[in-house]
Order: sequence, then C-alpha cells, then structure tokens
Amino acid sequence: MAKFAPWIAAGLLLLARTNSWSGAVTKDVEFRLTQDVGYGNEVCVLGSHPALGGNDSLKAIKLAWSAGNVWKGKIALPSEETLNYQYVRRSFSGANWTNPSQIVVLASNQSVQVPTHISPPWRGKTVFLLSPWSQANLYYRDVTHGGSWTTASMRMVGAGRSGVSGEKLFRLEGILDSGVEMEFVFNNGSSWLNAPAPPSGTATSNAPAVPAPYQGLSGPYNFRTSLDVFLVQDQQIFNYLPPSSLSAPRLVTWNVGSTVSNIPGRPITVYLPRGYTENTWKKYPVVYFHDGQNVFFPGAGFGTWDADRIATYEIGQGRMRECILVAVPNGNGYGSDRLFEYLPDGDTITNYGGLGLNFSGRASLYLKFILDNVTPTLDFNFRTLGDSANTMVAGSSMGGLVSDYFGFAKSDRFGAVGIFSPAYWAAPNYLSTRTMTLLPLRRYLYMGTAESSTGQSSSDVYWQGALSAYNSFLGAGHVSGRDLVFEGGPGASHNEAAWSKRMPSFYGMALNPWLEANPLMMQAYPPGAATITLTNMGSQAALRFFSFLGFQHILRSSQDLVNWSEAAVTPGGNYWDTIDVSDTATGSEKKFWSLQYRNP
Repeated sequence: MAKFAPWIAAGLLLLARTNSWSGAVTKDVEFRLTQDVGYGNEVCVLGSHPALGGNDSLKAIKLAWSAGNVWKGKIALPSEETLNYQYVRRSFSGANWTNPSQIVVLASNQSVQVPTHISPPWRGKTVFLLSPWSQANLYYRDVTHGGSWTTASMRMVGAGRSGVSGEKLFRLEGILDSGVEMEFVFNNGSSWLNAPAPPSGTATSNAPAVPAPYQGLSGPYNFRTSLDVFLVQDQQIFNYLPPSSLSAPRLVTWNVGSTVSNIPGRPITVYLPRGYTENTWKKYPVVYFHDGQNVFFPGAGFGTWDADRIATYEIGQGRMRECILVAVPNGNGYGSDRLFEYLPDGDTITNYGGLGLNFSGRASLYLKFILDNVTPTLDFNFRTLGDSANTMVAGSSMGGLVSDYFGFAKSDRFGAVGIFSPAYWAAPNYLSTRTMTLLPLRRYLYMGTAESSTGQSSSDVYWQGALSAYNSFLGAGHVSGRDLVFEGGPGASHNEAAWSKRMPSFYGMALNPWLEANPLMMQAYPPGAATITLTNMGSQAALRFFSFLGFQHILRSSQDLVNWSEAAVTPGGNYWDTIDVSDTATGSEKKFWSLQYRNP
C-alpha cells in the first residue's frame, strides 16, 4: 500500500480567457426564551438529536439568564438539519438535578432549520478494510438518528499489505450522511469481524481490571466512529494509511528539572500512542494532567484515571486523535506541596482538615514551571504540535481548579482545559477577580452530585461552585457543544473512578478526530478547484479552492510549469470550506496555479 505523500496538489489550472449533521461542520444557532421560572430553576433546550441532549434530561443544554428574565445561548448544531426541540424548566440543585419528574415543559413543538454548508468532495462515508477474506460486507447503522441495521457489499480494490499473505483491500463509499456516528461490524457471509474488547488487566487494590467507562459491557463489541473516511486494519481505525505494523502505546519516564524558585523538579510520565516509532512524519497534540501520580494504570493510593488505557481504546476506535499524554505529579514527595502549587495566588487555606495547616497560593509559579520547564522538555524530546490549539491541560479537585486557572491565565498557550470536580470553594479571591470574557478556549466541565464530604448533594459546595462557573461561561458567550461541554454525574462522588468514567467524553471533546487533518480522505478524494473566473480582460484571476482543517494551504503559480512561486493561503474555519484567492496576469500571458495541501 502506498504511504501518504507529504503534500497533495489540487487542480493544476491553466489560465484561459475564460454539505446532514457533520461532526466536522456545525453552525452556531442562538436560542432565546423570556420567562420567569423562579429562583433556583434554569431553562434548558432538549431535543432528540444528540447535539440537543438526545431526549436525555441529564444532557439538556442550559441557557444563560440575563436581565429581564431572558434566557439565551448558542448551541453548535449540525448543518442542514431540521431539528425539533422544546424549552424545559429544571432545578439545578444537586439533590433535584437527577430527578426527571422535576422537568417542566415550557414550550413544546419547537423547530429550527440549521443553515446549510457547501458539500464536501466526498458523499457520506467511505470505509476501507484490510482482510484475508475473499468477500466482505459491512453491517451498519446510523447511531445519531437511530437508524436500522443495513448490509452492503464492499468491493475489492487491490492487494493488502506487502508481507501479509492473501490480504486484500476492500472499499465501500456513499453510505449514510457525513458526520453521523456509525456503528458497524464486518462479515463475509459466514464469520464476523467485531471491534476488540475494552482493555483489561490485573486488578489491584487501587485500580480496576477494566477501566470504569467499560465496566458492565459484554461482547461481542461493535465499532463506532463518526469519521467519514477511514481504514480498519487489525481491528483498529485510522484516518491515514498506517505502516504494515505498528508499535504499541508505551509509557516513558522523564526527569524534568526546575528553574522556578520554590517549585521543585520531578519525574513526569509520558504516554506515546500507537505507531509513534514508525510514524516519524507525524506530530501530536499534548494533554498535561495534574496529580500525575493517579493518571495512569495501575494507579496510586487514591485510585486511577486510567487515562492511558482509555486513550488507547478510544484512539483505536476512531473516537479521539492520536496524542501524547503527560502525567505531571504534584509536589507532594518532591519538596513542595500540592495545595501550594494548585491554589491561585491571593487565596489562602487555613487550618486545612483541622490539622492547623495553612497554605498560600502560588499557582503562578507552578504555571511558570509547566511553561518554562515541562512543555519545553516535551517539545524538544518528542514530536509535539506545540501550538495552543493542540496543547491542553486537565485535572480534578484542586487540579481542576488550577486547570481553570491555567485557561484564564494563558489561553494563548492552552487551547482546551478539562475541569473535573473543581475545588472552587478554595479560591474565593480568584473567582471574584478573574475577568470573565470569551476566550479562545474549549472547556470541559464535570461535577458529580454527591461530592461533599458527607455525600449530601443538596448542600454540596462542589456542585454549586461548578454550576456558578457553568453559568459564567455561558454568560460570557461560549457555545455549547463547540467550546463548552458540561456533564454531571448522578450520585457520583469525589474520586478517581468517577473521573475515569468521564474520560471518553473529555477526550471526545478536546481531542475530537474532526479537529485534525484526515490524510486518508485527501488521498481518496483529492480536491480540485471549485470555480475559476477571470475579471478585467484576463488581468486578474479569481480562484476558488476547497480548504480543509489541519492542512497547510500553499498556492503555487507559474508561467512555464518549471519555475514556481509560493504563497501561504489562510484556510476557512470549518473542517471543509471554499476559499477565494485572487492573482494577476499581465496582457495575454498564460498562467498556471496549483494549491497544495501539506502536513503541518
């Protein structure tokens, strides 16, 4: 099989005188309702589509209150869909939030027509399969819209990997709509190819055999992904043509020194994804986790997030990007203290736990340690993308608080934050002084309803703190489903097991595979120019090309097809768009253009 070329040219042009729901393309739709719903109640939007909660009251999308009892907010919705919904009232107290009987419909039978978007160069979904079978069928259904199961025959289009005797490459295209989540398996008329079972290991006193999100599931397991163009090789999903064999994910320990006073250096643990050794052309997004002692299996004294095993499974099933994960341990045991490092400057904790311990925040120094020492170490020694959109941070409890702090302090360095069960109660000064504006930042916010020390959710300061933050983020103009996701955990306590259970959701938002280039799509459907027009008697050419998220777009021009000049072109803001480029030619000269799509 051919490897992915470092660039692909689209539409070599001679100057003569002459898009259904997509995980890729959504439109921001504003919802608004004026109604007094009483103190302690909130207005939400609830519909059958997953983007509107999937008729699950716990996933209803909250609106922000403004003066005059106007509830409003923007929600990212799939382009070209007609969606039905209703406005509902619900209590957001921890005690009542999980009770569906407290949901009151305020306005039913509402409908919205989401604006259209230009169609992509492909139609629906295209699935490639490497298999030794002589024939292959795809058995699939549309999960997004609750479709029924359908069978389609795949056609054999070539040989498989060299060195794999009898392997063939099968292809099927044009099924379902772009961007919908598809559940599927393969068969050859007599046997089935299913997805692999979730990860499993040896249980310890602090870590489960099976990660929390997959406990209670039973096989056989089905594949599920929203990707439009992908390949299944060895029961794993890829959006590029992988090498014939891939190295397994692995953990690496790296010692990081410190140049920051009062913040000691420490060893970090780095997760490298499948194929890191072989895919030398590829750079990766990075997620930095606080409380690194508890991030990876088998976990420490407080249990484990299982971030590594969950990432391996979600990546393999085409539900998150290949990435690098970094577990940064807190200062406990390294000459510092977790509370000092995670508490924002200007806040203090006195008589902590009744033990007479006092802490003054120095999160700014910890942030400096991450930016001056940890991230440069990663960028120098590993193939990281390094820009803010591909650099993320996550943590829980005090780690959730400091993740929130990182986002506000350095949104130019961190493009997404995972805020799990944040201890907002510890930082009243920070909460009162931070400026709540719309930042170029994606936030995932999670809180359980029973996270107080007594388990009495009705008075839980954790839940109320998270709700206040949720309201503030909405009020600042964040778009639900695009740059803000809130999830609540019914009856969930303050522990690693609860946070582990939410990892697929966080990964799916922060590391959505639709946020990166799809080289396989580019190979299967090399785009051409959409339109070429001339103005001013041939002196100026207006060119329209497709643009795709994640690629560098280079416009090359030539008069003789030998000597070329190059200029970078700014792509559109959606996964696919059209971009208009103007160029000039003098007199009656001929001119050629080529737009190249290069890996970043």
